[in-house]
Amino acid sequence: MKNKRILNFAPLIFWLVIIAIKLIRVIPMYGGEELDYRLQTIFITTLPEIFTFSLFYYLIIPNIISKKQLTLNIVSAILFWTFFGVIWSWIYKLTGRIDNFEEGVIIYKASLGHTLLSTLYAIVLRLSVDWFNKYQRQKELERQNSITELALLRSQINPHFLFNTLNNINSFSARDPEKTSFAIIKLSDIMRYMLYEANGEKVLLDKEIDYINNFIALQKLRYKETDFVQFTVEGETSKLFIPPMIFLPFIENAFKHGKISVTNGIDILLRTNGGQVFFRCKNHIRKLNDTEKVLPGGLGMKNIRRRLDLLFPNQHKLNITNDNRVYNVELNIWINDN
Repeated sequence: MKNKRILNFAPLIFWLVIIAIKLIRVIPMYGGEELDYRLQTIFITTLPEIFTFSLFYYLIIPNIISKKQLTLNIVSAILFWTFFGVIWSWIYKLTGRIDNFEEGVIIYKASLGHTLLSTLYAIVLRLSVDWFNKYQRQKELERQNSITELALLRSQINPHFLFNTLNNINSFSARDPEKTSFAIIKLSDIMRYMLYEANGEKVLLDKEIDYINNFIALQKLRYKETDFVQFTVEGETSKLFIPPMIFLPFIENAFKHGKISVTNGIDILLRTNGGQVFFRCKNHIRKLNDTEKVLPGGLGMKNIRRRLDLLFPNQHKLNITNDNRVYNVELNIWINDN
């Protein structure tokens, strides 16, 4: 984070260095009116250079890199290089440094070098900053993913869930062999997914949906009434890839805090539309007993938000509302084609 703050000031630091170099080259060599003239020249030339640099650094180059209106930005750059020299000539005329058209032409030609050099400064610095930001984010993502992998095994399917599932299987074994077999198969599918399929960066959304269904099916075994939870999937899910277990913390939280009744149950919706994935998990809040309050609750909302920020920078929107009666999570994710 400290490096990111420094990078935000990179253009300012760069131009302070450039101005310092210009001053060092002038101040020791001149004095009196000649020094005043040289300092005025530095001021007059530096302002258009900074303007050129800023235009390309903050607007034209980012648009070209992201291929937004590519032709328009390239044409704009060429036109700027061609005509900005007129502004230079006008500034020199306004400050009384040139008197005629011929001198204006000389300033115009000289300005082309200044404009192209400022553009080059902007290109090099912008590409360097973008590369470093991407490198830092990738390193942070790798670090976070390694932490998340361990946390997922310890917390996402936490010991409390496994303990309850094994207890249920044990209680079914004597009186309901069919339900016992069903529970063992679902638990086996969950563990297989966690250990072998969820280790990659992304999984098919279909696989994640199967995993959620297995998780819900095992949770339902604990209750006589099973209609308290609704899981609805809408849209095409067979071609989208997402990071594994991105939705589970919200579902797990709903089972922990939600009311178990048909009228006030858990409502889960997963909808896709092209490259957009919308997830909603809504539950009516129940009062926890003393034992449940001390049980582990997964990764925690702070870490979930951090993981989403790393996985989908500027490509997601998470909205959580809690009025002490209903807890509602809405997550929009925009997935790149690549």
